[in-house]
Amino acid sequence: MVAATLDNTLGAMEIGAMMAMFLFGILTMQFDTYFQLFTDDHLGPKIMVVIVWVLECAHTICSAAEAYRGTITYYGNIAGYQSFPLMGVATVLGALITVIAQCFFALRVWKAHTNPFRYIGAACGVASFVRAIAGIFLGTRFMVAKTLVEYRVRYGWLIRTLLGSGVAIDVVIAVSMLYFLLTKRKSGFTSTTRLVDRLLAYTVRTGLLTSVTAIIVLVTFVTIPDAYIWGGFYVFLAKLYSNSLFSALNERRRLRIIVSESSSPEMDSRAVRKLTTGGRAGAYSTPAITIEMKTTSVTAEDIDHEKGTPLYSHSRSDEHLKQTSSQLDMEH
Repeated sequence: MVAATLDNTLGAMEIGAMMAMFLFGILTMQFDTYFQLFTDDHLGPKIMVVIVWVLECAHTICSAAEAYRGTITYYGNIAGYQSFPLMGVATVLGALITVIAQCFFALRVWKAHTNPFRYIGAACGVASFVRAIAGIFLGTRFMVAKTLVEYRVRYGWLIRTLLGSGVAIDVVIAVSMLYFLLTKRKSGFTSTTRLVDRLLAYTVRTGLLTSVTAIIVLVTFVTIPDAYIWGGFYVFLAKLYSNSLFSALNERRRLRIIVSESSSPEMDSRAVRKLTTGGRAGAYSTPAITIEMKTTSVTAEDIDHEKGTPLYSHSRSDEHLKQTSSQLDMEH
């Protein structure tokens, strides 16, 4: 059993708060990038982005203020520093941020898959909502707890459940999207493969980051409960979710560039424009809206008599690329 010391309690919280402020700076840059690049997005995503940023701003203030209490207000009186009310507020805010991010990615799973696999996304969304309720409850209890030890002993089982379920939701969402992307990759089209490879790497990167951090919080909470190392990691866990969310929204620009560069000269200009503009409401609701379907019959005039190959050979690849990008580009 590791005993609590100044380094692994107050020091851990101080490092966690500084990391949270650093990640908030990155989030703010992503916030600014979003409103510069996606002025044509409809109101829903814009409201979501503003709400998440405001919640993160309040979360950062609470984390910094709690660190101030420990290092300045209770300087030289560490024995009297037993309660963490502002961290309780941060826990509530973190629960709200996490549920927004997880439901956003769960909605992508719902839209990407067909029955019955799409219900995996619905299940993840419901589980995330229930988890948020538990997080808000724990946050309110943290606000009024007289000591950290009392809080940990009384609600330790719920904290472990909350952290474990968070990891499970992240893994299920990531695996579901990986399965969808891998099936698209097997299409055999070079242009689609390039698009999917980028999204495969992004999905693994974001899912791994939040999952590994949540596992670290869970392991340190179970193995060294008397220290506050788990709290140091938990302070900035919500920042990883919000940064993943904003990154997913901003990644659409690169996705559209790939679609545009991979398109053949014969691709309809209106279809390309729909993929590369800001995404008005309904623009990506279904593949039928973003794909201009063409019925083609092979005739003698369709054959390149010199090479003996169909003149429309790359048309099918372009339509497949547009369909794939429309399924992946879920912004509402």
